[in-house]
Amino acid sequence: MSAGRLDLSGLPDESIKDGLVRRLATLLDVGSQRLVLASSPQDALRACEAAGEPVEDDCSGSGVLALDDERVDSDVTLFRVGPLEAPLSVIVAPDVQIAEEISEELSQPPAVLLKAGLDALRPAARLKARADRDQRDGYLQRAAPLLEMVRGVRRALMQPYGFMLECEPSARTRLAEEFAIDSFAVGDQAALFIPDAKTAKALADWMGAAEGARTASARRTTKETDIALSVDLDGQGGSISTGVHFFDHMLDQIARHGGLKLDVVCEGDVEVDAHHTIEDVCLALGDALREALGDKRGIARFGFETPMDETRASVWIDLSGRPYCRFDGEIPGERVGDFPVEMCAHAFRSLAETLKAAIHVKVDGENAHHMIESCFKSFGRALRMAKTIEGDALPSTKGVL
Repeated sequence: MSAGRLDLSGLPDESIKDGLVRRLATLLDVGSQRLVLASSPQDALRACEAAGEPVEDDCSGSGVLALDDERVDSDVTLFRVGPLEAPLSVIVAPDVQIAEEISEELSQPPAVLLKAGLDALRPAARLKARADRDQRDGYLQRAAPLLEMVRGVRRALMQPYGFMLECEPSARTRLAEEFAIDSFAVGDQAALFIPDAKTAKALADWMGAAEGARTASARRTTKETDIALSVDLDGQGGSISTGVHFFDHMLDQIARHGGLKLDVVCEGDVEVDAHHTIEDVCLALGDALREALGDKRGIARFGFETPMDETRASVWIDLSGRPYCRFDGEIPGERVGDFPVEMCAHAFRSLAETLKAAIHVKVDGENAHHMIESCFKSFGRALRMAKTIEGDALPSTKGVL
């Protein structure tokens, strides 16, 4: 896939459709002639019934993530590719003949749905969807035991779509109306559909179970870049792919030395320059870190640090809610690998802007690689200190950060 941002605005519908089908065929590892597009899961189910080939495996409830999680076999399988507001769907038929029979029962989806579907298949969109699901599941895990304490609810079992409740009708109705959640009752059981992290958080807040997780995700899309990232301030590991290899290494330094989990994917115009990719990833990272910190209650707030061979770098952080960056040091040369030296200072300015923190960096040395790496390592160590939970008080005389 090209590293550049894909502009679909001027493409004819057939070109968008062809690109979408090719991408789906690759992801599902099936022949493109076995794929049939529908405007929604409901249209797909109707068409399959009309063709005498009912859907045997309906994965539409899991959205685009089911393309990674489910394996296609000999049954008629249904996936929802687009988001809920533009629910483009794809039917995978066992063979070409059945695909043609189902296709005769459908009209081509409009261009707006095709574009939404193709965008949903982009790496950044899929990472954002997975981060949202992980956040949602974290809220649901904490809410489940408390949900069983709600009057009329006997048992709450987590499912890929949300919860299966054993409950009285009045309890199902109350929950569905309170949170505008779709539900479906079968006897004394009810399927409660929780589509996203926002809905799950509202439910967990109501249950008093939302506190605890310090996670966030962000997606930033411009004409030059398409970025998605997620952070877990108390996790570890992750994967990073920005198209700028030395920058990937620097982001990994932040994650490892910062004691956090970081997933990043970026498609940027690196064939032009690395500037937009580095700047926009740092802006998105600052946004996510700020969101994950929440109200900052109990954090240490301040962080300091690191020598690296002949180099010495110090980073001071104040998670104050006020953006400011100061960078002292002259790094020699123009590039380290595919990383422009001048972007080191710019990266920290971008982080400070959206993290809304004061970040001071001071570095001296001889080797540009060591100097840049030491800055990012020191930032990670300082961030580790600043985000540490020390108690439950807000570390500010103002009463807000």
